[in-house]
Amino acid sequence: MSVRQRVVLGTLATLGVAGGSVGWYAASAPDQTATGLEVVDTADVLYEPDLQAAVQDLRFHEPTEVAVYTHRGGADALTNDHALNNAVRDYALEQGDWVSADGQKFADGLFLFAVDPEGRLVGTYFGEDRKVSTDSQQKIQEAAKPDFRAGQWTAGTVAGIEEAASRINAPAVRRGGGVVGLSVASLATLFGAGGWVGVGAVRAGRSRRARADGDRRMAEVVADYEVTELHARLIPEGSRYGGLMLRRYDEYRSGFRELTDLGNQARAVDEKDYDRKETLRVLTAYRDKAVAMDELDDVIADTAAFLNHDRAWLEAWQRQVEPIRTDLDQVEEMLAELPKELRGLPEAQEVRTYASGVRTELDRLRGALEDRSVSPDDALDRLRTTRDDLGGRLYALGRTVAQEFGEDAAEQQAMERAMSEQRSQRRSEPTIISYSYPAWTWFDVGSFRTGFSSGRSDVEASRSSGGGSTSGYSGGGSFSGAGSSSRF
Repeated sequence: MSVRQRVVLGTLATLGVAGGSVGWYAASAPDQTATGLEVVDTADVLYEPDLQAAVQDLRFHEPTEVAVYTHRGGADALTNDHALNNAVRDYALEQGDWVSADGQKFADGLFLFAVDPEGRLVGTYFGEDRKVSTDSQQKIQEAAKPDFRAGQWTAGTVAGIEEAASRINAPAVRRGGGVVGLSVASLATLFGAGGWVGVGAVRAGRSRRARADGDRRMAEVVADYEVTELHARLIPEGSRYGGLMLRRYDEYRSGFRELTDLGNQARAVDEKDYDRKETLRVLTAYRDKAVAMDELDDVIADTAAFLNHDRAWLEAWQRQVEPIRTDLDQVEEMLAELPKELRGLPEAQEVRTYASGVRTELDRLRGALEDRSVSPDDALDRLRTTRDDLGGRLYALGRTVAQEFGEDAAEQQAMERAMSEQRSQRRSEPTIISYSYPAWTWFDVGSFRTGFSSGRSDVEASRSSGGGSTSGYSGGGSFSGAGSSSRF
């Protein structure tokens, strides 16, 4: 029995709850694993191994079958609040296992979590014996939204499922026959303690995953340490980027000592304490430091290869260009997400034209590197300038979109605020430029999409007097499964 469970049962005894009531609570505690996980990732945005590991560690109040469904609704989903509900219903009816025998409800024992990254919709759906209140559905959806807004689809999905595990058939919404005569204060303490155990179980799972990820990454850092030292010695000090990256190598060496200390702290933690908040903090810091160090040694290797133009320089260059090419590949999708009347804005055409020109410039730049008519330093400078120039055009488009989309000053300010928040966020990516200039910020296409979606959601919520989740299904039919969706 864990410390938390002992405290809860001791509290119940102090309150004078009879043995039958304690038995009822124990049966209600979140000690059931998910009976299975089915992932249908049609949007291709999830990393299933992490998702599988997370759900395996979760505890539900009753055995629950978890399904995850991702769907790209396209531009139409941005204006149709029922789009995700309808997509889930249609797939569930076609698939068969997720619906009841009569095809009218979702199957008993099922919790279905869904996300549409293009329509910016998140949905939660339930079998009749697992459904929760509208307020709880919104809380589950809200738990996922911070990660979704940052484009962290797997993390957001895990957060949503974790919140669902704590709410589905939780003691506070059940009425067991063994509970009689409890005072209001006793009920509050009982249900609060039940929530405490539930949070502890989720926290323990997160701690285990952080420890495992940290161990794996640290092993890679340790294995690469001597090679990284050799790469650092090869970095030319006379290079602008070489000099900046050598400073980061100094940080790498001190960071290695810090990682070793964090690893020792992590190994000293007893697994029975994994449900403690402090433990999760320590193990998360360990994991995050190991990830950062593993990325940095890769960037140091790329710096040595690229600046020296050695046999691996082309692969290193491609890793520097890839984030920008990813941005460029999203431009047309981003413009298609705008309302039709805004897609023809001059600022939109400017972004499109610039993106097309940059693709050609990147091909020319590679050729110039191959014949050595441009230096590695100058090539990296051009990449940074390109990022800044594209970001400036995106922000100009964002300001115009805010003015055109907002019907009054308050709506315009809400849109502009959402764009500004995204533009000012510090980002990181494993490239020579971002590690050479760690304080540098840029505004990319993904951030524009997130800012526009967030601002649009705020505006449309205010227009509909509060917004909230959308339940039900459009397009006819008698399906009435429990669930709802909302925008992020």
